[in-house]
Amino acid sequence: MSTPPGERSPYTRLVEKAFSEAIPLSAQLEITFRCNHRCAFCYNAPSGRPEMTTRQVCEALGKIADLGVLYLTLTGGEPLCREDFWEIASEVRRLGMALRIYTNGYLVADPAVARRIAGLRPLEAEVSLHGSKPGIHDALTGVRGSFERTVAGVRNLRGSGVRVQLKCPITRLNQEDLRAIKSLALSLDSYLTFDAVVTPRDDGNLDPLALRPDDGFLEKYWGEWYLELHDGKTPPRNEPCAPDRVEAVCGSGRGGLTVDPYGEVLPCVAMRRSAGNILEIETLAKVWRESPVLEEVRALAVEARRRLDAHEDGPYFSFCMGVAEKQTGDPLGLYPQAEINARAVRRAHGRLGTGGAAGRKTP
Repeated sequence: MSTPPGERSPYTRLVEKAFSEAIPLSAQLEITFRCNHRCAFCYNAPSGRPEMTTRQVCEALGKIADLGVLYLTLTGGEPLCREDFWEIASEVRRLGMALRIYTNGYLVADPAVARRIAGLRPLEAEVSLHGSKPGIHDALTGVRGSFERTVAGVRNLRGSGVRVQLKCPITRLNQEDLRAIKSLALSLDSYLTFDAVVTPRDDGNLDPLALRPDDGFLEKYWGEWYLELHDGKTPPRNEPCAPDRVEAVCGSGRGGLTVDPYGEVLPCVAMRRSAGNILEIETLAKVWRESPVLEEVRALAVEARRRLDAHEDGPYFSFCMGVAEKQTGDPLGLYPQAEINARAVRRAHGRLGTGGAAGRKTP
């Protein structure tokens, strides 16, 4: 039965309740930082520590499943670079969690790999696409021939019945190629999302920011280009990581968690504050309920929302505390990408005549 107009769906109400009460519905497991691409804007920052063994990863999966999450995402690095990927992915399914896979698609150019992924019955595979042609995509991945292999991988996945979501980080190199990238995504029968924020590396290195799209482009992107690239939808006026009815800027340490290749439990993939090592704790539920790190992050998310609401462009901000902390040293500090995008979104709504700020309600 469909949800009547104006009413929130049962799933939406579930997400809002879980978010408000900090009940985790999802988790990400970074099983490796190894990768067969050399993307200049990658945020991973391997420390050189030994990554978890197969046995340790399976132990971590058991603790994540006991926490009650609905689905788990295997990511990296490139998760398929691990020889034991199939054993790990099969364990996710055996434990009753739905599975998502983040991949660059390079190894899925082998049809047999796509068929094995299909055999896992994942919710979807997310694949990074950086251009509509080899020159742009390969320049950003640093690997010659990666475009052809990624496109072949997507075709193989779709041919095997796997739902594919394509992700395109917008950079100076591909910012004028977005229309062609969308056309390519349509030809591949895959959903496409764009990300207009390039972030620092996890160790605070700011080199990736040199690839940020320029300010003039962002004015166009959040205006008339957005309508075209998103099938007539207007730019979002609320933080996509948080339901409208919750007074927190994002779900860090609230709607889900991340475990890195070394076993560190993190509030999210961007906020790299460890709440403990999953191999050293008895239950993840105890950490989730009692960790002072997670309590602080949840409180910061509420404070961030309060501060943004007082800002001229507050309702238009897409704000990440993890990026803020890495870039400014303060999880509440405004960083240029967020300010530029918020200003551009506000102006776009003004030109499009879509009204003022969207109100927020408490749970």
